Amino acid sequence: MAPNSNPTLRDVANAAGVSPMTASRALSGQAKVSPAKRDAVLAAAAKLGYQVNPIVRGVMSEMRRRKTNQFVGAIAFLNTSREELAWHAHPYNRPYLEGAKAQATASGFALDEIWVGQPGWSPSRTRKVLNARGIRGFIISPGGTPEQLDFDLADYAVAAFGGLSFIIGVHQVLPDYYQNYVTAYNKLWKIGYRRIGLFCPEYDAISSENEIIGGFLSAQWRTPKKYHVPIGHGPDNWQVAETAFIKWFQRYRPDAIMINFNMVPHWLEKIGVSIPRDVGLAHPLLSHDAAGWSGVEIRSRLQGAHAVDLITAQILRNESGLPTEPKRLVIPGRWVGGNTTRPQ
Repeated sequence: MAPNSNPTLRDVANAAGVSPMTASRALSGQAKVSPAKRDAVLAAAAKLGYQVNPIVRGVMSEMRRRKTNQFVGAIAFLNTSREELAWHAHPYNRPYLEGAKAQATASGFALDEIWVGQPGWSPSRTRKVLNARGIRGFIISPGGTPEQLDFDLADYAVAAFGGLSFIIGVHQVLPDYYQNYVTAYNKLWKIGYRRIGLFCPEYDAISSENEIIGGFLSAQWRTPKKYHVPIGHGPDNWQVAETAFIKWFQRYRPDAIMINFNMVPHWLEKIGVSIPRDVGLAHPLLSHDAAGWSGVEIRSRLQGAHAVDLITAQILRNESGLPTEPKRLVIPGRWVGGNTTRPQ
């Protein structure tokens, strides 16, 4: 999977000394281009090894035929989960797919779902399905394995949702982990909490490349040291994490906790702690599976929409394969007040 080295239409136009519009017209055989300019464009295209993008050619041809700005092509959403309906049924996952579908439709593309995580599915079958449907770009859902995409990506525009993406070097969309934790801490402080603690599962720290811890410590550093609560750590297994969490809570007694485990209210209730009377809770990576919480919403629908934008932009620029400079599109969250903190 070598980095993308495909020349673009702009490269051809620059080499021929014409505008991208003129280069496009020359390559599509339109009569509005002079013979001299057409020859220059064709010579530049041949020298650079430029290949006309079949998706773009089809889009533009259909748009001219219909005299409309709308055309429905196809991109794909690869479901790497073992569950066929994982991105429909689970309230955490669903907004990503909803946002992607809405943005694809608005951009003139259909979004095909392909379940590559099902038993017996192979990478070669994924490639066959993509090619049979004329799909030249796809979004990779989180949680997969490298084996699921063990085929040459050179022909495809690819984007992934961030965190622990198992494909290195593709464009990614992800929450602003660092700033979300700064925002959560500052909001809790503004509400009136002082001993603000963070309990961080191992997976959260790793998947955010420790931006979670960095954001918390940055915000904590700006407050008086007498209020500082040491960070609590726990395993990803929530049954084991409960013991570690309770031990940490009883030792340091924070008056507000930043945490992503949705079952924490139940843990605290079991030891007689009332929320928000005795302690406030804030979810810095808040999604639809934590209804009623206060926290920083990760804006999953917007992430899905931007993932589509990354794909369609590559297709329309005739780009495919692993980019030489992969983008990391970070989406800032926004604070949502709920019933796990005091009234604001």
